[in-house]
Amino acid sequence: MLWSVMSPEGVAAAMCRLDVWWAIAGGWAIDLWLGGQTRDHHDVEVVVPRREQVGVRDGLRGDWSSYCLDPPGSPWRPWPGDELAHPAFQLQFRNEGGEFDVFLEDIEEGMWHYRRNPAVRRPVHGILVVAPSSIPVVRPEVQLLYMAKSSESKNEADFVNALPHLDTTARNWLRGALRVAHQEHPWIARL
Repeated sequence: MLWSVMSPEGVAAAMCRLDVWWAIAGGWAIDLWLGGQTRDHHDVEVVVPRREQVGVRDGLRGDWSSYCLDPPGSPWRPWPGDELAHPAFQLQFRNEGGEFDVFLEDIEEGMWHYRRNPAVRRPVHGILVVAPSSIPVVRPEVQLLYMAKSSESKNEADFVNALPHLDTTARNWLRGALRVAHQEHPWIARL
């Protein structure tokens, strides 16, 4: 069966039922932060703390089927709900209304750690922002750090669209994080 992609608003409605810190991630995070859609999106992604993964599954159980990529790069498989350990980080929830992905974020003692290089970290309260639509989203500088791993044209488009709206603090943080995690990245000079 082909699953339809849900809207960010539909995903937010599902996530708001849960008592967990969460935010829309990926390209939708950039577009929601900007206040309008700038490109097509093939999925909706949400971030949650790794330690909350079973609670998310339990809160969505009944209405949603759950799947995981474990190990990363493998095909989707049904997720029985056992806690996923590193390096696994991606879940998916599906029902008749569509599907969305959930990424597990490493948060310890109030600090978020970048999954690809834990030397990059930030207080968890500085990871998300509320978009004009009232939906929590991953802050653009953090989302762009994740996007920097791939040179896909959609990531470059998101960078170009977000760059004029990043304040000095956000630009400086992203430049510093890129220097640690992706030393030769071309965005460093453009920031």
